[in-house]
Amino acid sequence: MADLFSRAVNREGEGLLTLPFKPDELYRVPTDDGAAVALGRYHPRGERRFAEPVILCHGLGVNRFHMDFDERYSLARYLARAGFETWVMELRGRGLAGPCGEFSFDDLAEHDVRCAVRTVLSTGAKEVLWVGHSKGGLTLYGHLARNPQVPVRAAVAIGSPFTFAVQPGLKHFIQRIEPLLRLKSIPMRRITGIALFGAPPGPLTRYMMLADNMHPDVVRRCLANMPSDISGGVARQFAQWITTDSFCMADGTCYRKPLAGAKLPVMLIAGSKDLLAPPLAVARAQEHLGGPVKLVVAGRGHGFAEDYGHADLVLGRRAPDEIFPLVEAFLSTHATRV
Repeated sequence: MADLFSRAVNREGEGLLTLPFKPDELYRVPTDDGAAVALGRYHPRGERRFAEPVILCHGLGVNRFHMDFDERYSLARYLARAGFETWVMELRGRGLAGPCGEFSFDDLAEHDVRCAVRTVLSTGAKEVLWVGHSKGGLTLYGHLARNPQVPVRAAVAIGSPFTFAVQPGLKHFIQRIEPLLRLKSIPMRRITGIALFGAPPGPLTRYMMLADNMHPDVVRRCLANMPSDISGGVARQFAQWITTDSFCMADGTCYRKPLAGAKLPVMLIAGSKDLLAPPLAVARAQEHLGGPVKLVVAGRGHGFAEDYGHADLVLGRRAPDEIFPLVEAFLSTHATRV
């Protein structure tokens, strides 16, 4: 395995709001196109119950802490305690993956996903499981569109919008930030400077979370640790999807139609009050995925104790009690017991 990737070093300092990242093993892995991803590996806590490891992928403008926040709010550690081997993925251009030049969503979907799957399979597994939040689910969709036979046994997409036609005000928001889209990189990391003050009022916060469903201290630590700069290429591609209600590669090739060839089971989880990925937007994937699809709407009207927005699907007050068990149960159903 040493010829595939090198061990990464976490040199981030400790601070008042700084989160540690201490998986059992930590690697920086080169991609085929010259970038790199980072992977933190958690061995199962106690007895290993399932053969397939789980890869967890974060969303847009954030990093590894999205899926591995702390002992309570880490979906990766929750699944490890349930008997899965878990791998926390950090996409190119941020954090431990290291900086790289401008890139597109297509690069992430093709090369970063391929790199992560190949690396995890190199440990002896025959297939993997995938869990992605928001863009972390879309990256798998993008990879499946080009590679429908990739050895992913089952997947969970949490708050992953398959269309941008039903989000109120989103096109207007994109128009307002149009000057930022011309930049090589959108400096999201500057948000960390306001961490002590909590989430600022405004449309960005409303799109990103249902604030009442998140503990204020979790919000502050999110702001201090998670924001990552967004490549201009990725931002412009998302803007194109939003303004034209498309989901296409940079050359115009559609991602949606080829997904009929992807036969793996998928669970879609949508927040009942998610403005960025409302249930109708998440559910649209059912029309294109070729395998069995299960849709869960997380909200009080569907038996949940809370309504959920976007980020709080993973980091909300009750997410470890309501969302994490759903993910674990679905993966357990489709994994191979050992």
